[in-house]
Amino acid sequence: MEPWYSGAVVDAVREAKSRRALFLVYVRDDSEQSQFMDKIWVDVWTKLTDTSKMIALRLDKDTESCSQFIAIYKVQIYPTIYLINGQNGQVLKIVDQPVENSTKLQEIIDDSLNAIESKQPTTVESTKTIDEKVAEARARLKELHDKREEEAKEKEKEEEVNRRRLGQQMLVDKQKKDEELFRKQAEEIRRDRLEQQKLQEKLKAQIQQDRDEKRQKYEQQHSPPAEQTKPKATTAPIETQKINYTRSRLQFRLTDGSFFTEDFSCDAHMNDVYTYLNETLPRDQYKIGSYTLRTIHTRVTLTRDDPKTLKELELVPTAVLLVLNRGNVNNSSTAISTNNIFQSIPLVFAWFMMQFNFIYQFIFARLFGNRTPTEQTRPTTTTTSTSRASNTNERKTTKQENFKTDSTEKSTIRRFHNTQDDSDDEEKSTWNGNSTQQL
Repeated sequence: MEPWYSGAVVDAVREAKSRRALFLVYVRDDSEQSQFMDKIWVDVWTKLTDTSKMIALRLDKDTESCSQFIAIYKVQIYPTIYLINGQNGQVLKIVDQPVENSTKLQEIIDDSLNAIESKQPTTVESTKTIDEKVAEARARLKELHDKREEEAKEKEKEEEVNRRRLGQQMLVDKQKKDEELFRKQAEEIRRDRLEQQKLQEKLKAQIQQDRDEKRQKYEQQHSPPAEQTKPKATTAPIETQKINYTRSRLQFRLTDGSFFTEDFSCDAHMNDVYTYLNETLPRDQYKIGSYTLRTIHTRVTLTRDDPKTLKELELVPTAVLLVLNRGNVNNSSTAISTNNIFQSIPLVFAWFMMQFNFIYQFIFARLFGNRTPTEQTRPTTTTTSTSRASNTNERKTTKQENFKTDSTEKSTIRRFHNTQDDSDDEEKSTWNGNSTQQL
């Protein structure tokens, strides 16, 4: 059995120091030389009879124990054998060259054991030396740890800078994309406006052409008989100028004031138009089958089962249709009758007032003659309180007593005569149209 130490490097150092034994360290890797050296060690362990005076430690490359050992002893070649005095940490021999056989390696180990035995008495200085080396190793490990932490912080800082730079670049790219999108949208809007303007011009030209055709047809129909007897060759160019429309542009106006347009074939029926509206109109306002179409000027209701085409219904080349709910259509007659009733109330009231005025004029003429009441003889009818009503009654009585005729009863001329004292304050006061007294 191979007597390799199975503990950590620090424990092996303590064990070698306490036993004052030879500290043998074999550092290896996965190369062919290391595998050859492993076979030599197998032969050496079979030949050695006493291994109590040594602590043998085997370390593989890239392990934690090997890193701790390399922090103290710089290993550059693999495989390498360190023969160290366990008392003071002094390196007795380093074997970094290939060994030919196990006999030579055994001789090297025996020489190191003899050297330790010759230096058996130890001093305090040697003891301090190995402690210092352990402290130095720990300090180096701490330096490596701190260095790694600093490198990690620098790396993290650099990653943060790169992340911020990337975020700024992404923001700039987004702004560029938004500007490009806005530019494209503006270009599309401009293109749509140009197309709409061209379409309007085309429609205006078609309307003007239709007007010219109608005017020519009217002039032809109402021309004198002498002109109608002209050869048909003169009318042939007029017939060739007629436009055969193949599309009908319908504008649909909703009850909320919005509208939209759509092109249909001239041979399409109202069923096609209703099918299009069922797919286009909002369902919350216009349910399927709950609306009808009506023309604006002629007030003609267009049903879905109408067998005529759009051309036969005179909806070519353009037309405007109202989209009405059936409830609005049914309530239109009721609304009209209600409006008529409310409009007739003032007329009835005016008729009754005329009759009342006629009776009043008749009675007044019978009592006071054929004259109209003046502002001074007309009784005051506006009263706002009990005291004011009593004052007006007294005033009427006084005026009737003072009213005298100047000549015959048949005369229409009258005058007022005041028999009271001029110093009376009540008679000096006047009344305005608002039934308030003014001095």
